[in-house]
Parts: sequence; structure tokens; C-alpha cells
Amino acid sequence: MTTRHTTLRKTALGTIGSGNVFADLGFPEPEIELAKANLVIKIDETIEKRGLTYARASKLMEMPRQELTRLLHGHTGPYTVERLKEFLSRLSP
Repeated sequence: MTTRHTTLRKTALGTIGSGNVFADLGFPEPEIELAKANLVIKIDETIEKRGLTYARASKLMEMPRQELTRLLHGHTGPYTVERLKEFLSRLSP
């Protein structure tokens, strides 16, 4: 990781971030990390909205259930934004 983002502002009540926690923490590609996080949230919401089990969702997404669990716990490193979009589209009815 790199140094923290310089747009953090100190106030009497605490620190105000930039709106992108990945930038604030100094990730090298914060916009991509934020996009991945937002896609994982949508994947999780879609699974819940459709009432899918993780086993059924992983079959629809064509990935092992253990990988789905890791993804939903925030391990997005091995996936591109495009791949996550593909997973999301496979979950759509």
C-alpha cells in the first residue's frame, strides 16, 4: 500500500474522508477497488433478493461455493471489474 490520501480533513468531531475508503487507506487503484466492492454488494443483494442459497448462486455464477464465500467476505483480488459484472449478470433472472 502507498501513503494515505491527502484529502482527509480533521474536524473537532473526527476525520472526514474523501468518500472512497480505498483512497483514504492508500490503495494503489482506489477507484477500481471501490467499483469491485460495489459490485460485490450488488451480488450479495441479488442473492438475498432472489432467495438463493450459496450453493445455487455459486452454480449460477459457475464458481466453487468456497470462492463465492470468499468473494462475499471481500476477497476481490483475483477478480476484475468485468468478471464481477459477469457474475452479477448470471444471477439476474
